[in-house]
Amino acid sequence: MSDHFDVLVIGGGMVGAVLAVALERAGFRIGLVEARRPPPFDATGDYDLRVSAVAPGPRTLLDELGLWERIAARRVSPYRGMRVWDAGGRSLLEFEHTALGLPELGHIVENNLIVDEAWAALGSVRVFCPAMLTSLDVDAEAARVELDDGRSLSASLVIGAEGANSPVRRMAGIRTVGWPYHQRCTVGTVTPEKPHQAVAWQRFTPTGPVAFLPLADGRCSLAWHADEPLADTLADLDDETFCERLTEASGGVLGRIRAVGRRGAFPLRLLHAVDYVRERVALVGDAAHVVHPMAGQGVNLGLLDAASLSRVLAEGRDAGRDPGDAALLRRYQRSRKTENLAMLAATDTFKHVFGSRHPVLARLRDRAIAAADGIGPVKRLMIRHATGVGKTGRRD
Repeated sequence: MSDHFDVLVIGGGMVGAVLAVALERAGFRIGLVEARRPPPFDATGDYDLRVSAVAPGPRTLLDELGLWERIAARRVSPYRGMRVWDAGGRSLLEFEHTALGLPELGHIVENNLIVDEAWAALGSVRVFCPAMLTSLDVDAEAARVELDDGRSLSASLVIGAEGANSPVRRMAGIRTVGWPYHQRCTVGTVTPEKPHQAVAWQRFTPTGPVAFLPLADGRCSLAWHADEPLADTLADLDDETFCERLTEASGGVLGRIRAVGRRGAFPLRLLHAVDYVRERVALVGDAAHVVHPMAGQGVNLGLLDAASLSRVLAEGRDAGRDPGDAALLRRYQRSRKTENLAMLAATDTFKHVFGSRHPVLARLRDRAIAAADGIGPVKRLMIRHATGVGKTGRRD
């Protein structure tokens, strides 16, 4: 006989673990399946390679669950401004937190810190780890899964939260559209000569944008998106030469880059699930959509997915409906798909427009940046969209 849950979450990363906490707090019987137990976060160690820019809107879910206070007490880095410019132009687009009366535009948070706090808050969630999904069968009564350790589980709803290569998505027969960008993002922690001023800096170059995300200790988390030939070259450079190349690529905006810590790189792609839901199955986060990271919106979209799905399921439960109710799942899909598609389209357009070396496009880019910076209502709309203000997924 299998164990039965109201909801079974497959994937215990940032979005999956936070969603599991939200659903458990809402009174559902939750199971969580994860292949590897996350290592404990060490606040005395160096910054993790992977960080996220958590915006105020999506952060609301973390606030409501009591997670944000604990996260902020350990190690976060607020940023109050953004500076965006094109290497071939003269115009600068500046965003300030004061435009919307916010204390900050967001916080730079290490991914493993969010995961650590979410796992610590799982409460009565039953965790199956290490374990991997080997099969998924769905009928009108329940979704039934087999794990690689031989256990059988069933649930009214199975949620795929296990990333871009989601087995749940594949086993549910959900198609995707997308393409590789033939770029890799090189990440690491760098020490600039000049203070970062709690500002996120991003310079667009023909081979990809270079971004500095401010950290609380005065250093920056680097995100250097580069076409694959350049990414190969960067991977082979010694630290001193890498810093020289980075100083040049960033236009020396923060002076000379004095040092770089451990480096890593990951490939970039666009991916979108044709459907977010099937019978007794739903997708969240990267299992449903993968965007170019230039706008730093990946985790924010995932947290908004989690907020929306947990809200829809809780409201359905209050009305006496099954978590796998098809109408509830379609309601979740409608609430998220349009916004996520808009962000995918925007980042994809930016990638191609700002990656073009065509002189006409270069002039148009410069004029567009100048126009956006000079029109207050347009700039405020862009800031509102980037910060997710008003898109919290909360119940009214």
